[in-house]
Amino acid sequence: MKQGLKNPAIAAFASSPKGQEAIAKTANLGIMILKIGVIAGALTFAYYKIFKGFSKVKEDVLYKPSNISVTIAKARAEAIYTALLGSAKNYSTVEKNLSGLNHNGFVRLYNEFGERRSALLTNMNLVEWLQDQFNEDDIAKLRFLIKGFF
Repeated sequence: MKQGLKNPAIAAFASSPKGQEAIAKTANLGIMILKIGVIAGALTFAYYKIFKGFSKVKEDVLYKPSNISVTIAKARAEAIYTALLGSAKNYSTVEKNLSGLNHNGFVRLYNEFGERRSALLTNMNLVEWLQDQFNEDDIAKLRFLIKGFF
């Protein structure tokens, strides 16, 4: 089977200087469209990360209501943040504040923790903080306390 252009008129045009110019413009157009797509994707990602920020998780009606109040959730969130901040990772404080929570209790704690700035100036939610600060063995112990979140 022969390869290449079948129509002699198209082959003649493609090999002419104007045809070569048209092919180059088409290739440049494709590269420009690709660049625009990459830039638009990066801007969209940045917009949602910067301006949309933290989105709260709704409490699930299929589970029992939260076993802690909003005030207690705020206090526990502050205690966990204080335990995680800095170089000393206080696992026992985190474990103590996560123990005894039901599903919606953890959702309430997660929402009250929100997104907080780390020492590296990145905003992280509670699950991201825990995964960043503790090793896999500690995370496994926390997963046993709170199932289905991390």
